[in-house]
Amino acid sequence: MAWDDELRGRQLEAAGHTGMHARLLAGPGTGKTLTLTRRVAKLVTEDGVPPDSILAVAFTRVNAYDLRRSVADELSQHSLSTPRVSTLHSFALRQLLRNSRLITSLPQPLRIADDFEEKFIIRADIAQMLSLRDREIREKFAELSSDWQSLAVENSGYQPADPNFMGAWSQHREIYGYTLRSELVWQLKHAVEENPDEFDLEGDIQHLLVDEYQDLNKCDLAIVRILADLGAEVFCAGDDDQSIYGFRRAHPAGIRRFLDEYHPSVSLELDTCWRCDRSIVAVGQYVANLDHNRIEKPLNPCAGAGDGEVHLLRFGDQHEEARGVASICRYLIDVEQYDPDDILILLRSDHQERYSSVLKAALCSRGMDVNVRSERGGPMDEAPGRYVLSLMRLALNPHDDLAWRTLLQSVGRKNQIGSKTIAAIYDYAVKSGLRFHQALRCIEDDPETIPRGRLAQREVSAIRELRDMLADLSPSEPLDLEDDVERARIRGELFGRLSDLAGIVIPSQEDRRSVLIHIERVAERFNAATLDQLVQALTSPEDTLDQELESEKINILTMHRAKGLSAKAVIIVAAEEQLIPGDARGEALDDERRLLYVSLTRAKHQLYITYCNRRIARQRHSGSAPGNPRRTLTPFLRGAVNVESGARYCRTLGTWN
Repeated sequence: MAWDDELRGRQLEAAGHTGMHARLLAGPGTGKTLTLTRRVAKLVTEDGVPPDSILAVAFTRVNAYDLRRSVADELSQHSLSTPRVSTLHSFALRQLLRNSRLITSLPQPLRIADDFEEKFIIRADIAQMLSLRDREIREKFAELSSDWQSLAVENSGYQPADPNFMGAWSQHREIYGYTLRSELVWQLKHAVEENPDEFDLEGDIQHLLVDEYQDLNKCDLAIVRILADLGAEVFCAGDDDQSIYGFRRAHPAGIRRFLDEYHPSVSLELDTCWRCDRSIVAVGQYVANLDHNRIEKPLNPCAGAGDGEVHLLRFGDQHEEARGVASICRYLIDVEQYDPDDILILLRSDHQERYSSVLKAALCSRGMDVNVRSERGGPMDEAPGRYVLSLMRLALNPHDDLAWRTLLQSVGRKNQIGSKTIAAIYDYAVKSGLRFHQALRCIEDDPETIPRGRLAQREVSAIRELRDMLADLSPSEPLDLEDDVERARIRGELFGRLSDLAGIVIPSQEDRRSVLIHIERVAERFNAATLDQLVQALTSPEDTLDQELESEKINILTMHRAKGLSAKAVIIVAAEEQLIPGDARGEALDDERRLLYVSLTRAKHQLYITYCNRRIARQRHSGSAPGNPRRTLTPFLRGAVNVESGARYCRTLGTWN
């Protein structure tokens, strides 16, 4: 297939562009991924650009995976290798590892703490040290991340807001030898600027493609600028109307100012929405146009688009709302002949499944299967899976402090080692100037070093025996992974060992099956054959499998996690002022409006928006007016769509029950 086959409208102009920096404005459903893919294909197959001179950066792991797969499929037809495609965090980590001898400000070897470890070890420990509540410690770390992301840490005279917190965190990271994911990009920027002549960035990057440019923060944008100054031609793609990550200091100003900051440069546009029917495009554009600072750009439904349906439904309370949602889903499945996974239900928030639990109960009572993915996490963040994952980490690096800590205090093992014993080990490490794993070795040699030292000694010995079941799966010699037969053998041995290990450490057959199935799915999805590849796939940011829609089920997700997804029918539940925008003010208010716009434009043919006059029970205590049951429609939709009685509308469907 030629690079320009199947390109439609202005996609051809955008994919074929070369010669200067470019900004591609691409609204929802306009074919941005296809255009980026074909641009890479043109660069390689027609312009003769070596694949290793192209770097594509996506905002999330999901975006990166989709783009990498598309590019690989395209170039495999020409027997060409695939350029590098990754998230900016993964790119930063690779460069820091590549230049580790220059990185003196971070514990070595570089070990990135994942979300589970940050929440249950790092934040929990420091909260206990400083007698802080959970909300307070979360705010401290959010402020720390913000200082990196906004580059406030580089301001003249910068001082952290809480030196006591900084002292506790700095000591903790030295003992456990970790780096936070949120600091990776800033650490790369800092390292490059500190070592301009010695820092060795991978490859000679001639072309840099940046997807979802509107989601980059000030620090991310600085890395793009560094690569451009080194000679890369920047092709950024995105849409200021879809900038929704203000909580990590992303701002649409980056994409809005691109033409002013990169010279020479050109603006390109994709103006045809191939996803949404006409009425859905119209309500989406209404919400987008509420922002007078947006870049004016057309978004037109394609010539063959249907009229579509948009219904704004008012219900009395959440129980009537859930009954209405179940009626709509029953209608879509029974009458419209939709599969359950053609239906996507979106929530602004769902802390402790406050909203999804009511919806799920109503849907299940009508005989429909439901997949709730409102929060992050999965089998590897439950005790059985986390224990196996930590043993895998330890097999790769016997000195992995966080893995040792997780295994010692795992709730999956009744080893009588509690927080007091862990605190004693930590204190011993601090007083002795040791890392956590070094302190454990000393306690093994002399268990009288700390109280209950013999318990710790026995548990450390038991963990070493379990780890040794995987230890020789990390060979010192390179493996021949290009040979399909050898690769299959290596992968088969890996899964055999993991199955044996799970049989020992996970007593529950159901838990064991869940963990092993998840590991196999991840390995297959990311083509992981070795222990090292598998651990990387299981622990990378924004786990792709966490965001996937589950087949044969109605999927319920939070609105942030639905970005990049689409469905024939979308139901946005609880579209109320108390949640959208809730307490948001200033620029955060704009984020909430854009988040609603992104959610609306996930729908292809049917869009249902529900809200309630009041919320009772647990839902009464959510949103910007906790305790007050009264609810009102979000101001972003007032005047956009006529309000209908939800119960009356559902009766017309013939499925109200």
